[in-house]
Amino acid sequence: MPRVVHLLLLLATVALIASCGKSAVTSSAPSAVPTNGGVRLQWNPVPEQNVTGYRVYYGTASRTYLQLYGQGLASTATTFTVTDLAGTRRYFFAVTATNSLGKESGYSDEAIVDVP
Repeated sequence: MPRVVHLLLLLATVALIASCGKSAVTSSAPSAVPTNGGVRLQWNPVPEQNVTGYRVYYGTASRTYLQLYGQGLASTATTFTVTDLAGTRRYFFAVTATNSLGKESGYSDEAIVDVP
């Protein structure tokens, strides 16, 4: 193959990977409602066709989650209930989307909940 074709293929591959990379899942935070010992989250679905699921992240400090990136709590729905949370603490929640290529988006804005 000519060198120009190789370069074009490389650029196209980079563009495809970038488009599936860490773009924001949504500009808004998921809604979060305290439940008995947990928090129920709900968010808008990502409109892209190749989205296969979502991952939920939470922790007790902003942008410092208990789950490593790529290891959030998996959900195929746009709702998830995090259970067994220690009471009288503030929790921070974010959601990412995953696609059929195994890529994961960036974090959504955070939802902040004080669990009684």
